[in-house]
Amino acid sequence: MDYIVHYMSSIIYPCTNNMEGKLKIVIILASIREKRAGEGVAKWMYKIATQQQEIDPVLADLKDFPLPLYRYPAMPKEIEDSYSEVTEKNWHDTINTADGYILVTPEYNWGYPGNLKNALDYLYKPWNKKPVAFVSYGGLAAGTKSVQQLRQVAIALQMAPIRGEVNIPNIAKAFDESGQPTNPGISKQTDVLFSQLVWWAKALKSAREQTK
Repeated sequence: MDYIVHYMSSIIYPCTNNMEGKLKIVIILASIREKRAGEGVAKWMYKIATQQQEIDPVLADLKDFPLPLYRYPAMPKEIEDSYSEVTEKNWHDTINTADGYILVTPEYNWGYPGNLKNALDYLYKPWNKKPVAFVSYGGLAAGTKSVQQLRQVAIALQMAPIRGEVNIPNIAKAFDESGQPTNPGISKQTDVLFSQLVWWAKALKSAREQTK
């Protein structure tokens, strides 16, 4: 078994790249705050992803990709294949080889984290014609406003945002000591998300291969 090792982290996440035919789904953890609730959410999603027969998941923590604010005069699609900075190149390579994505995000003032927007904007072609799913968390609104905004950004990047999403309210009490959700409705949302994500990932991967 191969491993994905985030270069600035001691955390190792298995990635069975030799499993031909599996869909590589990158789970992106957006929050970089100290004591962030999103880490538990992302690890829970990663664990469920490993149980899906057709998915080969990778967990990409944006703490491990400290991208500076985008500063180049050229648009990303013109230069992203030749990034020379280590962090930028690693981000490109992680996203470029994926068949789909799950964004795990909090809601800050009715929006999503600025570092996530910067990470999304660093690339263009690697996102194109691939599905994306959303997992949000927060207070009573469960982070739903952040997802509303992210759907617009995903469309601009030529991603296919799937309808099924997971929205976790009252995040401080959403999981028990074993890391499982206390609300059974969350698990049902997760089942729908993975079902739709796999369908779209397979369909779009086939379409991309036919148009190469």
